[in-house]
Amino acid sequence: MIEEPLTGGNNALEVVRVGDTVRRARDAGAEFASQVLLYLESVGYPYAPRYLGIDEHGRDILTFIPGNTTDHPTQRAPGAYACGGRMLRDLHETTAGHVLAAAAECVIHGDPGPFNTVFQRGMPVAFIDWSSSRPGNRLDDLGYMAWTWCIQSQGRVPIDQQAQHLRELRDGYGDVEPEQLLGAIVRRQTSIADVEAVNASNHNLTATRRQHAEAAIAWATADRKLVYEHKALLLSALA
Repeated sequence: MIEEPLTGGNNALEVVRVGDTVRRARDAGAEFASQVLLYLESVGYPYAPRYLGIDEHGRDILTFIPGNTTDHPTQRAPGAYACGGRMLRDLHETTAGHVLAAAAECVIHGDPGPFNTVFQRGMPVAFIDWSSSRPGNRLDDLGYMAWTWCIQSQGRVPIDQQAQHLRELRDGYGDVEPEQLLGAIVRRQTSIADVEAVNASNHNLTATRRQHAEAAIAWATADRKLVYEHKALLLSALA
């Protein structure tokens, strides 16, 4: 079997393509993720790879979904933000009340950024890297998605364009109050900054991992500053 290393997702694990499948090293979230993917397949949720078991090397086997991830609005087609919002809402609605959600609202993806979304011709078609999925609060998931898809202090994206993308994503997801959504965005940004601050000072981690933490802190704090500076505009777009 020819193994082709895959890049584009937001993880540091071994991920390779073998024919029409993806082989992914298992981590702490692998068992729960496999249960989620099997359930989603059973109910026909179309926006996720199918789980096919474990290979001879102890890696998860998933169906390969052709396409690419994105990191800038110019790589996304009109309608992409609303479509992404609907994909996330469908996940939350599909898992609400299920045993996998435990006592929480639903199962959340946990990391539904554009770096963990496969796009085809600029339109999102599937979420990948489900190892962060867990029982949770749907607004936490939406806040992270809204941040990572719509808010960026880098890349020279005009703020009014960012506000429009935020509106489109929120409208695709469904009715969420503007203050609630911005609050969820800031909470996720703050959480990332706080967690990575601990990692950055942990000298038991590798130098590469600490550098990653420093970059994550800079990313989260710069984007949070942008939200604070343009809060009135963002709220107006969401109204």
